Amino acid sequence: MTQVLQKNINGKTVYLVEDHHHALLPWALERNKLGIAPHVLTLDHHTDTLPAFTHYDETHETPHEKKIANLSGNAIENALKDLRHDEHFDFAIRNGILASATIFSHVNFSRDVNPAIRIVHDPPPDDKRETLAAYYARALETEFLAANLRRAPLPPDTPFLLDIDLDYFKGEKSVHPENSSLFRELIRKSAVITISRERDWVRLLNMDFGKRLFPYFEDRLFRIIAGE
Repeated sequence: MTQVLQKNINGKTVYLVEDHHHALLPWALERNKLGIAPHVLTLDHHTDTLPAFTHYDETHETPHEKKIANLSGNAIENALKDLRHDEHFDFAIRNGILASATIFSHVNFSRDVNPAIRIVHDPPPDDKRETLAAYYARALETEFLAANLRRAPLPPDTPFLLDIDLDYFKGEKSVHPENSSLFRELIRKSAVITISRERDWVRLLNMDFGKRLFPYFEDRLFRIIAGE
């Protein structure tokens, strides 16, 4: 059974999962509560936009069925057995869990992307350490998020989920923005928040050499959601 933790922080429902594709469970739950498929705004290092069951189909003679019979927890759990962490957006859109998705990512090697997925990737000019440190420090800055939203505005009449993969953060400055007003507005306006711990990717990608790992980023997000 996939573990999903639920918290209420400052009146906002927050779901915690270990791997990003496990967010399908709370997404489906909220889609059923809302009565319509919501949009999702995701902050992630990766794009995670491969077609559903790509890895399964590459290793099996018979392609996997892409649709599920219903959006029950059991149906999602069964699908998760054959899904990878980079296939869940396409799966969610194909099955009416999500209407569409916007992904703010630090890298973009995507291919065969579902047309209902919009990727916003504003890469740094070079890969020098000081350049990358400055780039990643902008993760939650209002100016950075506003520029991304101008490129891919949220659908005006569709509820949205705010989805955060902790590997989006690379160090202390990533979660201590000088101006967090827009991020806090997104928190307030979102239907719910999902957070993926992805502790291995956080460890591999962080720029603090192990000093700031997933519990630090998680706790800092909780504090921002709480209004601190």
